Amino acid sequence: MSSRTSDSSVASTFTMKKSSLQPDDLRDRTEELKQSLAIWRNILLPLNKLLEWENKYDPFIIFGIITFIFIFILQANPPVLTLVSCVILAFVLIDLLVPIGIRMLFKNEHWTSVKDAKYTRLCERIANFEQHIKQLCESALKMRKERPLMYLMLGAILLSFIAFCGQRVDNLLLSYLTTLLICLIPGIRNRQLIPFIRQQIVDFWNNKKSTASSIQNVSILNVTPTISSVKASTVVRSSSNQPTYTLYSTTSHGNNKTKAQ
Repeated sequence: MSSRTSDSSVASTFTMKKSSLQPDDLRDRTEELKQSLAIWRNILLPLNKLLEWENKYDPFIIFGIITFIFIFILQANPPVLTLVSCVILAFVLIDLLVPIGIRMLFKNEHWTSVKDAKYTRLCERIANFEQHIKQLCESALKMRKERPLMYLMLGAILLSFIAFCGQRVDNLLLSYLTTLLICLIPGIRNRQLIPFIRQQIVDFWNNKKSTASSIQNVSILNVTPTISSVKASTVVRSSSNQPTYTLYSTTSHGNNKTKAQ
């Protein structure tokens, strides 16, 4: 009995330590990102401002840039290997040349506390995103170990759906839509458009149901007098169609004919 209680207490303390270590790990990862991305901070802040739609015209700028890039790829129509090589070459040149230009253009004297707070928040979001990806991979590996049949079914369904979409739809169009969606997600989340759209759909559905119920009630009220009038006309017709009877009676003083209805 005592061993069970001790084991449960050890397990509870272990879970408490694990939960208390998560914010510390997140804080450490945020500091690592701040140090590793310090050269890019003057580029990341305007880029983050653009992706989060701080201005009304930001989504149109994102849409225009991505559309221009994919129209250029469509017109050039390079082979897949050439396209991949050009993309990797562009990343290599950006990684080598952009920091040199940043050091020449931006000075540390222009860095303020407000910018530092925004930069810290951006690094926290990147660390949270990394944590979510890590948890997703861990859950996938856990499913593969504990429930391999479910892992196989989900993987087969997902990959078959992707293969079907790639076969039916143009791959460049799929890449364009995927890139556009990924770039628009931060702004959609920042503006909280998904709860707004969901609320609009719920309100529209409720209004539609209430309108349908009110129309049904009005139709029932209109049908009820018609039924009562039909019943009344039936009664009148039945009363008007009663037969007439003629009665003949004779008296001792003569033959008198009387008529009764």
